[in-house]
Amino acid sequence: MRKLTSFFVLGWMGIFSVSAQVSLSLQEPPAGIVQKNQLWNLALVNAGAGTLELSVVMTLMDISTNQPVLSGTTKTFFLPKGVKQIRLAEVGPINYTYTSPIFSRLNESLLPVGLYQACYYVYGGNKDGEGILAEDCVPVEVQPLSPPQLNFPADSAILSSKNILFAWLPPTPANLFADLNYDLLVTEIRSDQTPAAAIQENLPIYFGRQLKNISSNFPASGNKLDTAKWYAWQIIAKNGQTPAGFSETWIFKIQPDKPELPGRSGLLHVELGTGSNIPATVYIKGSVLAIKHYSFETDRVGEFRITDEKGGLVKSFKKKIAYGDNYIQFELDRKFQADTYYTIEFIDTHAIRYSASFVLEQN
Repeated sequence: MRKLTSFFVLGWMGIFSVSAQVSLSLQEPPAGIVQKNQLWNLALVNAGAGTLELSVVMTLMDISTNQPVLSGTTKTFFLPKGVKQIRLAEVGPINYTYTSPIFSRLNESLLPVGLYQACYYVYGGNKDGEGILAEDCVPVEVQPLSPPQLNFPADSAILSSKNILFAWLPPTPANLFADLNYDLLVTEIRSDQTPAAAIQENLPIYFGRQLKNISSNFPASGNKLDTAKWYAWQIIAKNGQTPAGFSETWIFKIQPDKPELPGRSGLLHVELGTGSNIPATVYIKGSVLAIKHYSFETDRVGEFRITDEKGGLVKSFKKKIAYGDNYIQFELDRKFQADTYYTIEFIDTHAIRYSASFVLEQN
């Protein structure tokens, strides 16, 4: 019994002795895009006299869930006395195990956006051998190259309509995101606040959550926008539930309603639409064609074309178009005949065709 006890004591002393000889030095990857091979930027130190046979196991943990997402195991390799910088060519191929479906779906070489902790365990022989000889952890922060970019309304825009479409560009590269979605925040700016402070401090008047598209309308049922106030908006890009990029903060306000032009009250406007939103034919009286067109583009000069029921061009004219609602009035001359079907169309810079039809009634 005494011999058996001595055997176990000597065995444990041997393990502790080897463990004391091996130490691990890690280098934290810089925040940004991180490739899997950057996770193996480490050095081992053998303070003993002889060469050791080792293997290293790396486990990557998602900090937001505190769950492992992948692990990698080297093949066994030899560590001579002194310091050795690990080279993948010497310890590979790495045997990876994915414990998160997000990782198995993404690009083979790049880590998805998020905050992680990489922990390393040095084993004597393989990981089923002599136990852990050294261990250490390092944080890993994966960020996109650029955050989402706001598109329109333009910064400091004064809009003529409360029917607001917010649009933005996605963060890049998009393949770093397994579940890319957005939060849209719109808030009032107080007189003593900067736009960024308003986003941080005020309750949003609109908070769009987990949006999948790169545009969103301000809801008609939302809070009424005050024409005397400025508003701030920002986009937060997320990978699942994890914030991964914040846009700049832009501002806008709503232009007060313009009074009706003298002698033009009660005009029936022909509203242009596209696709399934083209309105029914409008019957108008008099010699004035009143047009309403909502533009998603910034200020530009656009051409309107009016054709007859055979497709022949009757009239074309150019008008300056602003972002939001545009109200345009056009005098109908003798070229336009009563009880005739006409189509008016406008094509924007994205080749989207907006149109409507009207019939001029006899007086």
